[in-house]
Amino acid sequence: MESIGHGFTIERITNPQESLQEDLWNRLHDFSVSKLGDKNLESKEFFAILVKEGETLIAASLCYLFFKGLNLQLLWVAEEKRGQDLGTKLLKQIELDAIKLGATLVFGYSFGFQAPKFYTKLGYEEVGKIPDYPKGQNCYFLCKKLTTNSP
Repeated sequence: MESIGHGFTIERITNPQESLQEDLWNRLHDFSVSKLGDKNLESKEFFAILVKEGETLIAASLCYLFFKGLNLQLLWVAEEKRGQDLGTKLLKQIELDAIKLGATLVFGYSFGFQAPKFYTKLGYEEVGKIPDYPKGQNCYFLCKKLTTNSP
């Protein structure tokens, strides 16, 4: 812990506890909703969707819904299961759940060595890019507007 003046300290915590993460997200969300002034934007939910073969996890996603948008934080498919349409099925399930939760869009990012073309093939639009991050690659920000006809 380091003093930064005026009686303040600054501290770095590795692997913060889930309770601290939840508290910080709630603080930011409450502040943001107060500034947006729309009670319809209060709903939020953090969830995972898992695909298993027996008891073995073979694909998964982490999603955070807020402001009627679903932040797809990650989508992973086991390397030996790729090419079997699992990613597409998982993404379609994510979109269906997002619509049921009232989301109007899904957004996230993918590095060039991951799967940005997978997302654009499924209707996602590149809305931003960080060039040469990580070195020699690009980071793509992707978004898909949802309708009741999606996915």
